[in-house]
Amino acid sequence: MKNEIKFMIIGAGIFLTSSSAWAESPATPMLYVSPDGPQVHFYWDEVPDADNYTIIATDIANGSLFGVFDMGNLSRISETLPAGSGFFVSVRAENTDGASAYSIPRQLIVSADASTPTREQVIQNYARNVIYNTYRDLADRAEKLNTAVVKLRFETNDVNLSAAQRQWVNTRRPWEQSEAFLFGPVDTEGLDPAMDSWPVNSTDLQNLLDSNTELTVESASAFSDDLKGFHVIEFLLFGQDGNKTSAEFTERELMYLGAVANVLANDTQRLAQGWNPNEGNFLAEFSQAGIGSTTYTSQTAALQEMIEGMIGIAGELASVKLEDPTRLRDATLVESQFSFNSRADFMDNVRSIRNVYTGNYLLSEGPGLNALVKSINPTLDETINNQIEAAIVAINAIPQPFAEAILTSPADVQTAIDAVNALLVTLSNQLLPLAE
Repeated sequence: MKNEIKFMIIGAGIFLTSSSAWAESPATPMLYVSPDGPQVHFYWDEVPDADNYTIIATDIANGSLFGVFDMGNLSRISETLPAGSGFFVSVRAENTDGASAYSIPRQLIVSADASTPTREQVIQNYARNVIYNTYRDLADRAEKLNTAVVKLRFETNDVNLSAAQRQWVNTRRPWEQSEAFLFGPVDTEGLDPAMDSWPVNSTDLQNLLDSNTELTVESASAFSDDLKGFHVIEFLLFGQDGNKTSAEFTERELMYLGAVANVLANDTQRLAQGWNPNEGNFLAEFSQAGIGSTTYTSQTAALQEMIEGMIGIAGELASVKLEDPTRLRDATLVESQFSFNSRADFMDNVRSIRNVYTGNYLLSEGPGLNALVKSINPTLDETINNQIEAAIVAINAIPQPFAEAILTSPADVQTAIDAVNALLVTLSNQLLPLAE
């Protein structure tokens, strides 16, 4: 049922009162606002089980209500707004059980004319706002995962297990949204395979548990890539069938879990440090493309790196993550199968492409490649935006869990493959040549 909402405008704030209470509420979506002169693009992350979204906008000057807009099940809109106006904008998710809180308000100032950033501005924003912010977020969440695992080890109960499982899922998001830029320290220091090798080598993992091998942070750091990282932690936390209980843990499993969670936290910290301006400072190496960088001797080289990263994850998503397990009818090839998080992983891979294209991550915004593309080929810009959203929608339509859908709903998986491949072709054949 729909909840009846009443707005009370008091000073600069809007307070919501509800005529009924809900037992459950969806998660709060993250809103992104991308102004392009008087035309403004709004998009938000889809929330699991949400079937409707509502946007609320208030006047930035006096807090008065500008409007409440029912978006249905859309996740992206573009509107032309009065030049010179300013708003605070938020979005919430809704379903038959209730509504989430409104997202953190985004400030929007509408300009009269669209401005085209320089290549240098796009490259620098990409390095700072997209890559470094993503890695910093990843490191922060991985440390929280490590803390949750420590708590589970010392108080092994279902409450703490559930908390650690949720934090694994939460930590997974920024990693999957980083897969459109697997270059730099994540590549040169071997951090990608160390953190995200799959499928899990369950035979060697069990042999390790059955052995007398020391299970410490130091020893686990030296394990082969398929015996540490996200998916080993996932396997230990969720179990083979995704229904593990705290009573099923052995002491060796808890020791192993504690060691590899700590290693993951350390690796994500190393990754963030590799880009940190005060430490490894690969951020400067990329940001100074064409103006002092020894790795990127031209801005064209940096832009090509950006676009090739987008192409790389689109190709891997379509052919490896989606197509291979479906074609081979092999659930063991499914990424994040134990947590039933596969579909969320795949959508976040597409969001990784979107983050690179728009120059946005969480509360940090543009300018992105989209502004450069629109100044040259507005039709191509609209095509890329639409194909990104179409791919997310198609993946979201695959029935859960994905490991079963490859057998029971292959047509839905194929629709998603086709949507990602359409985006891949556009990125390869139309976007990449623009950087040359």
